[in-house]
Amino acid sequence: MSRRALLPTFALLVLFSLPLLSEILGSRRLVFRDAQITHWPWRRVAVASLAAGEVPFVNAAASGGQPLLANPNAVLLYPTFLLEHVFPPAVAFNLHYLLHILWAFFGARRLGRALGLSDGAAFFAGAVYAFSGMMLSYGSAFMNSVAAASWLPWCATAVVFLAQAATRREAVRAAAAAGLALGLQLLAGEPALTLLTLAFACALGLSEALAASRAERGRRLLALSCGGFGAGILALAFAAPLLLPLRQVFPLTYRGQHLYSERAFGAAAFSLDRAIEWLLPRFGGDPGSLGGGANWLRSVAHQDLVYIWCVTFGIIPLLAVLLASVHRGFWKRRSIVLAAGAVLAVLFSFGFSLPFYRLVYSITFLRKLRYPIKFYLLATICVALLAGLAAEALARRRIGRRGAVLAGAVLAAFAGAWALASPGGPLDRRAGPLAAEVAPDPAAFLNAFRAAVRGDVLAGSLAVLLVLLLFTRSARLREPGFALGLLTLVSSLFWGLPLFVGAPDKDLARPPALLRHLQGPGRLYVSPKLPAFDLAAFPVETPGGLPRTSLTARILVEQLIPLTGAPFGVGYVFENDPDGSYGFYNRLANEAADASTPAERDRLLALYGGRWALAVEEDEHPLWRSVTGLEVAGRRLVLFENPRLTPELRFAGRVYRRSSLSGTLELVRSEGFDPIRDVALPGRRNEDPTGEPAAGRAVVESVSADRAAASVEAAAPGHLVFSRTFLPVWKARVDGRSAPVAVANARDLAVAVPAGRHRVEIEYDRAPFRLGVALQAGAFLLAVAVAVAVATRSTLIPRSVAMSTPPSSRGA
Repeated sequence: MSRRALLPTFALLVLFSLPLLSEILGSRRLVFRDAQITHWPWRRVAVASLAAGEVPFVNAAASGGQPLLANPNAVLLYPTFLLEHVFPPAVAFNLHYLLHILWAFFGARRLGRALGLSDGAAFFAGAVYAFSGMMLSYGSAFMNSVAAASWLPWCATAVVFLAQAATRREAVRAAAAAGLALGLQLLAGEPALTLLTLAFACALGLSEALAASRAERGRRLLALSCGGFGAGILALAFAAPLLLPLRQVFPLTYRGQHLYSERAFGAAAFSLDRAIEWLLPRFGGDPGSLGGGANWLRSVAHQDLVYIWCVTFGIIPLLAVLLASVHRGFWKRRSIVLAAGAVLAVLFSFGFSLPFYRLVYSITFLRKLRYPIKFYLLATICVALLAGLAAEALARRRIGRRGAVLAGAVLAAFAGAWALASPGGPLDRRAGPLAAEVAPDPAAFLNAFRAAVRGDVLAGSLAVLLVLLLFTRSARLREPGFALGLLTLVSSLFWGLPLFVGAPDKDLARPPALLRHLQGPGRLYVSPKLPAFDLAAFPVETPGGLPRTSLTARILVEQLIPLTGAPFGVGYVFENDPDGSYGFYNRLANEAADASTPAERDRLLALYGGRWALAVEEDEHPLWRSVTGLEVAGRRLVLFENPRLTPELRFAGRVYRRSSLSGTLELVRSEGFDPIRDVALPGRRNEDPTGEPAAGRAVVESVSADRAAASVEAAAPGHLVFSRTFLPVWKARVDGRSAPVAVANARDLAVAVPAGRHRVEIEYDRAPFRLGVALQAGAFLLAVAVAVAVATRSTLIPRSVAMSTPPSSRGA
């Protein structure tokens, strides 16, 4: 980093940190979407396991015991997990999100320098990428996505260095850097973003290699190919502690068994109406406000899933690119390649609205993924780099008459938006009928809508005027990129801070009222009709306004929405999150419960260890008794209890066999099936036993999340049943000898036990993880050895780039 970049960088860090000081200090915790529902509970369960001296292979609180370490979304093998050993929980949790936004800034800036941008222009590019709608949306809710997205520019930088390498040493060093960066991105656990990163990095590297002279081109393409292959092997080895355990369980996960339908595969696509957010970032809604729905009326009225809340690139970078694009000199090889990449990425983000997206859908492997708007991240990095090129171009020339006309057109568009958002104006007339359908207080909704649009108009107009002022003759700067980058950050705080929905940590850490009724063994079933609340029960900060979303964070804890109760020791029969139900058999059992009659559902829940059920008042649990009722957020809830708890580890002396999973589920929820003494196993044909169950008992020696042991004494052969979701990773031994593990009761584990007295052990297979750790250690040592072997002098820019960069623009 050059000296002239130190002060702007320090200013950027301070400006970003100050508004989020409560989150940095841990007095408030991020709670938007996945942050509260999955990432926080998973992390707390993992920390508790480690504190007890156990590796968190299994999350026993989730759906009959789900893989935890092998779950990519849990992000447990990523370096920031070490923050849990240094800082208080809320601080460590929040810092993972916030630090990766800054890491994205440094990565995009480094990529800009690798592509020959000056210090200021690269600074601007970094700010545009890090403080874009895409990155801030990831950084407010998705622990795995924000980490993976922050590594995208770092991976691309290493590949660019590989394509530019002038010597073998430089190529080896760049390949090692690419392998480590890609390996860390894999550990972040977002495979779709990793695939997009590979596509972007390879395209950028190929462009750089082909730009070399004809004599150099072949050598650089060979170096790019060989180095890329080596980097890929290194990345796979570095991520092996996650990939090998994942490989073992993936075939019987929901993603491994299920191919998304066309509708699900194309969910959360970009659309033309969302392009309005380029100029009006909050036109799609404010996630900090409750009552407007996700992206205001669009998702509520049309039942669309909104995965990324805001898609703006920022007014300042868009204006810079627009002003520079009217000059022919701006359009050179790199700007053309980046512009084409941005357009292509945006087109793919439309999903099935455009026919060529079906090419992605036709590939079976890719159908395991979803959300076409993820392509939009590539458009964001391309626009960020284009903005850096634009800053350099504008520093060399005046805006001119055409630029002034374009800026005037943008201001005119803002003026039109101001007029359209007037009280009783066109926006009110269009949104009013929909607001009356979905908003409990349509007047408050429309008032918030107008305020958001007009606020964006004022902020955007001010940004345009500041950019014009920045490029006047009297204010012309040698490096305008620094000022543009800081302005980009400041303007993004206006609409970006509401994305970081937080709630007081001390409130969230308070045990829920129902916890005193949930003591002892057994699992909780939460009705899929929850969360439910009456918006009229929420206070508002300003008269006529909307309540804040942060108020619901405590409501979710009080309603024990899966998995918010896990940090308090609550275990769940099923999760409601569609991606959280990791085991395929568990997901099918959950769907069967939802489709059952109340009595059948109670029997199924009891079979899988259910002891309590929390439901809305109108729900029925005819086989269970009510324990207590309470009112939460204006809704009456009832807690039920199962009078006959099914042991987690038990001996079943009577065997049913069914040829299909549907037949098994039909059997086990029937009145004639005894959940304690019976077991249903797969068979070639349906077979029912005759007579009473064989006498036998299991003396439990130990039960934990990832293992169990018992001494079984039986008069006849039977099965030891363990209430854990079946996956091929479970292994068993009977009297020290390996024994097969079967899927029992359409979800659980069963081990055949002969007559007599025997000792049975069941445990989660640790071998893939141990092998993965060994491979990771070897990969890391290899990378360090390569770095030491090829180190010649301290430089961050390949010699070929440094020699071609003017001394005034060389950076760190």
